[in-house]
This record gives sequence, structure tokens and C-alpha cells, in this order.
Amino acid sequence: MSLLKLALLVLLLQAIHVSYGQNDQELKLVQALLDLNTAIANQDSDTKATLSKEFEGRLIQVLEQEDIVSFKTFDKVLDSLNSAFSFKKSGEYELFTLRNNFEHWNYVLKNKYVIHKQERTFDYFHAVYSLDQHRYLLIKRMDELSFSCYKAYLYQDNSSSIDSNNHFLSVCSWTNVDESLLQNRSSPESDQSSKDHLKSYPPIPIKFDVKNKVISYTFYRQSDGKKTTRKARYLHGGFVIKSYDARMFDE
Repeated sequence: MSLLKLALLVLLLQAIHVSYGQNDQELKLVQALLDLNTAIANQDSDTKATLSKEFEGRLIQVLEQEDIVSFKTFDKVLDSLNSAFSFKKSGEYELFTLRNNFEHWNYVLKNKYVIHKQERTFDYFHAVYSLDQHRYLLIKRMDELSFSCYKAYLYQDNSSSIDSNNHFLSVCSWTNVDESLLQNRSSPESDQSSKDHLKSYPPIPIKFDVKNKVISYTFYRQSDGKKTTRKARYLHGGFVIKSYDARMFDE
């Protein structure tokens, strides 16, 4: 985003403050976001690091004390910056993810308190599910130009990973493929939106059945196109399930 557009957004923010007496927490959050984006536009890495910390502090304060979904000015400014956030509720847990300049700010909350966070990451938190009294399932997603990966983790409420911060399941699939390299192999996953030999595919997600506590994913084998579903129930504090990576071409 250009510095001129950022300057105009700052002026707009000031006008909103004067005219409508906007929520002070929201204004401080928006100002911190605009300051951060100005540093990014200036390619000032030192200032960016400092302003990132300030923005993160403001953001956590808002998440724990306010209803960020009601922050309409913040939402409009994000839209102007080509950024966005998602806020999901799942049982006792809440999941907040903000995307800004190819980076993500990710937070898991319980009882309006941040219990786990990862900031300025390329991948992002996709879903969270309660497993038992103090454990939860966290699914992360990463999108590259030609493939996407979902990874599943087990966490304690005290923010520590049960398995040294390692995922227990990874599912990676192609999303854009030059099928001329596949010698005309057909695939039922294709959405048929192709130009020449380039085809787009939906990513293969990791799904979770909350009622039965079953994790699963479905893919089509590249060797013969056969539909395959793998699933596992949450037993004895964990899941036993094989990962899948379409890039390996081994099934």
C-alpha cells in the first residue's frame, strides 16, 4: 500500500474520532495497525519490529477485553489494506486469525484469555476443537502457489504442545497443476477450470467430527484415482493416523 493511501486512512481515522467518539480501544488498535503498515511501506525493519510488538499488545488487549467483531472501523481499515480477520467459536474456545501483508497473527482464547499465540507467521490457525477438559485440537493451514498443507496438533490449555510442538498429522495436496506433465491422467478432484493444461484443485482439508471425536481426510490416489478416506478416533489422549503428501507421488 502507498504512503499516500496510508496517510489518507490516518486522516479518516482522526475525523471518525472527532465526529463519532469512537471506542478508544478500537482507535488505538487501528492507529497501531496503520503505524505498522507505514513502517512496512517504508521498508524500515527496525521500526517494524517495534511497532509489531505494540500492535500485538493492543490486539491481545482488545481480544481479552472487547468484542472485536463489533469493531466496524477496524474492519473497514483492514479491508482498505487488503487485509482481513476471522473469528470462530468452538465450545469453550475461540480462534482469531488476522492476515496483513502476507503475515498472520493467530490466537486461541479460552474464557476470553489468550492461551496460545503465533504471530507474524506464513501459515495460520484454521480451526480449534475441544478434546477433553484441558486439551484441544488445533488445525493449521499453509497455502503456497501450487499446493496447500493442513497440519494437526494437540495442545494443553497452558499453551504447551503435547508432542514438542510437532504435528501428528499432515495433509498436503496440489491446488494448481500442469497436467501435461501427468501424461493425460484424469482426476475426479479437478474442478475443470483449466487453461491449456493448468488445472485448479480444492485443497484437501483435515476434518473433525466433534460429536464422535474423529479426525479424517479424503483423497484420490494418484496411481489409479481410487477414493481413500483415513480416519482416527481420539483415544488414550491422542490419534493414530497416517499423513498424506501428494508431492511425494507415492500413493
